[in-house]
This record gives sequence, structure tokens and C-alpha cells, in this order.
Amino acid sequence: MRPYSRENDFRLMLKYRACRLAYHVLTLVMAGAIALSAGCGKEILNGSDTPSGPVSQPTAAGPDPNAVLNVRKMAADAASYAITYGALDAAAIETLKTYPLVIVHPYNGDITRSQIMQIKQGVKPNDHTDNTVVLCYISIGEDSRTFGLTDAQMLADSRFVGSGTGPVIDPRGAGAADTSLLGIDPQGTPTGGGYASYYLNDNAVRCKGAPDGKPDNNPNFKTRFVNAGNPEWYRVVSDMMMDTNTHTPPGLKEMMTNSHGRGLGCDGVFLDTIDTAAPNIYTGNICSDSINSTNSEWTAQGFTNFIKRLRSEYQDKVILQNRGLFYFDPRFPHYEVSARGTIDIGFFESYYLDNNADSVVSPYFPDNKYNIAPKLMAEANRPDGFKVLSLGYANGLNNVAKPGIDIRTLLGQSILGFDTLTTDLKEAQEVGFHHYITSASVDFINPFVKNNTSLIDTTAPKWSSVYNANYDPPLPQTSRVGIRTAVATAPGSVTLSWDVALDMNRVSYLLYYQTTATPFDFAKAARLVLTPSVGSGYDKVWSSAIPSQALSGVYPYQQTITGLQPGAGYHFVIRAVDAAGNEDTNTDFIEVTL
Repeated sequence: MRPYSRENDFRLMLKYRACRLAYHVLTLVMAGAIALSAGCGKEILNGSDTPSGPVSQPTAAGPDPNAVLNVRKMAADAASYAITYGALDAAAIETLKTYPLVIVHPYNGDITRSQIMQIKQGVKPNDHTDNTVVLCYISIGEDSRTFGLTDAQMLADSRFVGSGTGPVIDPRGAGAADTSLLGIDPQGTPTGGGYASYYLNDNAVRCKGAPDGKPDNNPNFKTRFVNAGNPEWYRVVSDMMMDTNTHTPPGLKEMMTNSHGRGLGCDGVFLDTIDTAAPNIYTGNICSDSINSTNSEWTAQGFTNFIKRLRSEYQDKVILQNRGLFYFDPRFPHYEVSARGTIDIGFFESYYLDNNADSVVSPYFPDNKYNIAPKLMAEANRPDGFKVLSLGYANGLNNVAKPGIDIRTLLGQSILGFDTLTTDLKEAQEVGFHHYITSASVDFINPFVKNNTSLIDTTAPKWSSVYNANYDPPLPQTSRVGIRTAVATAPGSVTLSWDVALDMNRVSYLLYYQTTATPFDFAKAARLVLTPSVGSGYDKVWSSAIPSQALSGVYPYQQTITGLQPGAGYHFVIRAVDAAGNEDTNTDFIEVTL
């Protein structure tokens, strides 16, 4: 057995944190939701612990195969993906080349530029049409450099002292949860504890009644929470270079350029620990030295500011946001400050299969399917939306087998759990996610999803709803099909509203309209591809007394149609169509006289 080393423990923490379940809502906001956080499995790379020691040096790798390609479009068009936080041997690289999109963990896997360039070139080095987009992991809501450090050790290290004005607290004051997140000072109120200004102290306010001047700690992962909206933190994350001796992962410049540090040349980033900005109600009154919790929802705008600055500096790179699903849920004030329109990809862990070895299916799956997924996809399929990837786990923490599943089934070496694994894939695919299944340690490269997925789409989108009368406990909702409201707003114009439809591919919406002077005929009716905006009142649902109920009277989409004949009567029909051209056949109409 290898002797304990802080470096091995740090790498284990990174693995746990990177693939954690993050925050799950046990019940909805009205019932006093509580958030749980769980780590992923024990890190095992090729059957042994990752070696500690100095970082390996850059390896000459020649030009970037994707240098002149539109990697953002390539990522958007990717039909499949693979993810691994492990080390890469030759066989792993050859397998990853077969995917259009790959996510790696540069620190945990000790990844080199040469390895990334090899993956990028795809199976055919001289044919750029099969190149692979490679994204690299980075934490922006917790400071990985603080792993395992005491308060005193941080104060003795200039890296963590900065201006000495931190940690900071919610500028709205105590008890301000569930109020607007707009217009908040993104740098917070300093406590003058002697630490850098980007550390947080909100947990102390909640649990002790006042700040204690010590940076909030994640007890599960032994790192400190940070306010991503602080410009100084952006500088740290941008400039830091990989150094195993100081537990420092590569920063933005080292990952996404060819000249800073290792010059990894990643095509984009996988942004983790967004859940530092989770709704305060997720953790409620939890105060424990052993349970992970945050009370820093006020930083939500700051996280979005971080992402927008990242976009402005790396306009051609791919940005993936891991979790932070509350940003896309109008039941939370985060909805008003989301990074939609800036990110390329959203990421949903543990939709159906989580990393709990005591159960097969996640206990949160009904909530994920009936309450969260429709709202998420309503945002993803907007004109300024994003692609959604999802991740399921075939085993539990510490790589303990889940009941009835043999992880070797992912490799075709067993059939135990095949039906469960294909159900995981099916459930994700039917709502529009692009799925992958791996181990709890996220280092089990396998072709299961690719081998068991049909990309042929012959089915029209199915109407769903962002409103669910059966939200707690979550049960299937009643679909709200087609056009829902049509209101004449001015002479010759009408504003239409409708709900969400789901499909394995991207969904768009079509309007058919015709005057009432003749019987409605789809072949003769005018046809318009809709470009909807956010429905009236949808962005303010969170401010209602019971947000889930408030969704009954609002819709995620609306659009005003102009240029119609004043005084004339019109029939309006809205249908859903997927990227493969499959169109639903509903004939629900609303008649309006303008």
C-alpha cells in the first residue's frame, strides 16, 4: 500500500468534486427544500493511485488540428461525447478520437498538450471533418489551491491574503434569501478578516448569526468557497499554472492558449462548482462541520459575470456549465441572471442513474423528469439556447457495485444491468440530452451509449409543460399542447403564447395562420418559423407566493405577430418540429379578431 500523501488526497478530492451530484432539491421551495451533496467514487486510475510529484513538462505536439475550425459549431453538432477524469494511455486516446466531443481533467489525469492534440486530430489525421473537440475541467466556485489548508496556513500564504478585506458576505444582509438577485454588488460586503476579497463567509452568518472572518469551507472536499464575481478571482483562475507541489490546477490561459505554461490548447472549458451560488433554501438551516452547504445565492450574478468575461476573452472557445440548473428554472431568482446566450453547453449529472451504491435509480429522478427537465429544455431550445449533455453512473461511490448492475456491461463483457443502463440512456435521450455512462470515478471509458443509441429520429416532438400540478411529490404533468393564448395587442398584431415540447433533437416551433373567411387548410395557411422571447411573467414566477403553482398561468414562450389585417378574424395553430424535420400534428387553434 502506498503511503499517504497530501497530493494523492488532493487528486481524490478533485475527482470527487468534479463528478459530484452537487445539490438536489428534495422537495420544492414551498415545502422547505434541502440540498444534499455527494462526492464521486474513489479515484482509481489503471488500478493504482495517481503518482504525486512535479508536473510533467510540455511535449511538442505540432500545430493545433482545430486551429482554423469552428469548434463551437462542432460542439453544437456533436451527436455523442465521452468524459474521463483519468490518465490517458494510448488505448484511451485511440478510443476518445472516435468521439466528436471529449471532456478531460488536465490536473487529475496529468494531461499533456501532446495527448490533447492527438485526440483532436480524430481517427483520420488528414481529414478535419472527423476532428474531436476537447474541453478541459476547471473549478470556479471553490479554490482548489486551498485543499486541506487550515485558516492559519492560509493567512501565512500570500496567495490567499490578497487585499486582506475578505472574506465577504451577502450585501443584502441576513435573511435576504429569495429576493431579487439583480443589482447586487457583485463583490459583497467585506469582513476584514485578513483574507483575499473573493472568499465567502455567508455560512457563518447563517449558522453563527454573524461573520467570523474565516473563509467558508466545503467539508466534503476540503476547499474554500469563492465569489466568482470578484475580478481578482478571475485573474487568479486565468493566470494560475499547474503545480502539483502547491496543488494548483492549470488556469484558463494555460488550458486555452498554446503558449502559457503547458499551452494545453483545449478547445474550451468545463466549468464546475457553479453550485456555490445555489439558492439558500437548498441548504435551509443546515449547520454542520461535516455536511456541505452554501448560503451564497447572492453571488449568482457574479458567476454569470465570470462566464460573460470568459466569453469576451475567448470568443471562439466552447463554454460548458456543469449543473447550476437553478439558473434555468423560473421558480428561482437566479433565472433573471442566467448565462443563457453565453454558454454553449449545459450539463446534467445523475438524471436517472446516480452514484449511490445503495439504490439503482436516483430517488430524485421523478423530480428531474417531471419538474426540472421541461424547464431546462425550454431554455436550451430558445434561439439563444444551448446543447445539453447528461451523465449517468453505472456504479456507486468508491466504485461499489450498484444492485443488479455489472459495470463491465458497459464494455460488452457482461449483460447484468443491460436493461437498466439502456433505460438510463433512453430517459435522457427522449428529453433532448446527449448522454454518457461511466463509473463514479469518471474514468471508465466505454462505447456503451454509442453502441446502443440510434441517431435516426422519425418521431415528432411530444408536448410537455413547465407547469406540473403534481409537483410534490413529483408525478407526470399534463401536457399543454400547441397554442395556449392569443391576444390582440394592437391593430394588425397579436401576441401568442405556448409551452414546451421535447424531442431527442432540438425543437423549434411553427405558426400556421389563416383568416377565418375560409375553412382552415394547413396546405394554404401562412407558415412562420417562430423566434420566441420569454413569456410574459415567466421571469417573475420566483417572486410568487407559490412559484410552482404560479406556472399554471404563464408560459415559457411568446411572440408578437405583426402585419396582419386589422379587423379581420384569424385562426392560429402552433406546432413543434425537430431538427430532423418531424412535425407534430396537433390541430388546436385559437380564433382572434384583430
